[in-house]
Amino acid sequence: MLSPVRADEREDAEKAERARQEAFRSKVEVIADDLNRSSLEGFIRSIDRGDMIDRIFGLRLIDQKVKKKFNENLEFSYEDMIASAFPIPEDGLKATLLGVESRGDLGRAVIRFDYPDFEFAYHEYDLRLDENGRVIIVDWTDFLRGMKFSDSIGRSLVLAAPSKSALRKLLDFQNVSERELFQFGELMKAVRDRRLDRYLEIMEGLDQRFKRQRIVVESSVQVAREARKRRQMVAALAVMADYFPGEPLYSLMLLDHYFPSRKYKEAFQALQRLSDRLDFQDAAMDARMSAAALVLDQPQDASAYADKALEREPGLELAWWSALNARANLSDFTGSVEALQRLEGEFGHELGPEALGKNRSYAQLLDSTEYKSWRESLE
Repeated sequence: MLSPVRADEREDAEKAERARQEAFRSKVEVIADDLNRSSLEGFIRSIDRGDMIDRIFGLRLIDQKVKKKFNENLEFSYEDMIASAFPIPEDGLKATLLGVESRGDLGRAVIRFDYPDFEFAYHEYDLRLDENGRVIIVDWTDFLRGMKFSDSIGRSLVLAAPSKSALRKLLDFQNVSERELFQFGELMKAVRDRRLDRYLEIMEGLDQRFKRQRIVVESSVQVAREARKRRQMVAALAVMADYFPGEPLYSLMLLDHYFPSRKYKEAFQALQRLSDRLDFQDAAMDARMSAAALVLDQPQDASAYADKALEREPGLELAWWSALNARANLSDFTGSVEALQRLEGEFGHELGPEALGKNRSYAQLLDSTEYKSWRESLE
């Protein structure tokens, strides 16, 4: 049996831990609310600027002139640098806090960002609680870029004026000839300058061991995306899938390769890896897994995922589309009409016979008594 003193100490420790957990949760909720108003002020205030700069510099071999200029311009460029991680659509940011967890003074949180055309991004935040009870954003992983924010900025500083030593440090093998190092340096400069044509030209003559380097694989996707060349980006993603098929950091990006290529099993597995990594329930993830399960000819699973998504987030449009498709496939026409009603009433779609008739998978639904009765009730 615990002595009264030890029992009191344990109770105090548990109480303090609950208070810390509540501090993390409540303060991250405030930050998420600010993001939903497309305001980055609270987010930027939550970053320890000095600590973030130290993380960006790290042990990277950054040219001293570049580092000096970066520090000198920081007063004017710091907020823009942070804002670069948050592309804001015309109708504003839509941020959904999926969860917060903590232990002691360290925590993590995951936020989903909804973009047009059912595009979703995820940020995983590393957090700490300072001595004054403030939640500090230490760093974050952007799963659309497949890397941490500090790594993204730090890499750009290295590439601003890459020395031979810096270039060697970017590789995970040695025995690089001067000619090979020069080629690699030119490749990285093409990334820096966002010159896709030059990048692809150099890639053609590059040795295979360079092409499989993580920085090259990531850069191939990055430079094509920034040039808005989808064909080249999808080709780069195919290479990423070959070399790093099980990397959760790349799972979200790889969906742009798997779905168009009809690699639905791989898409489902990528979604599962990302879900496991984020480790919080997410309706958008469930809705996408429903779509993947349906094309894998698993309609019961597709319906279960869609129902789960609706239970978690009834206002998520994609969840209703997933429910409609799964229910129509299962000949659940009553449930299909329910989904159609929500899609028309809440999201402004016109889903009459002409619109649905363009998709052959709705043929039985259109011919059903339930659908016809619903349309007649609208006349």
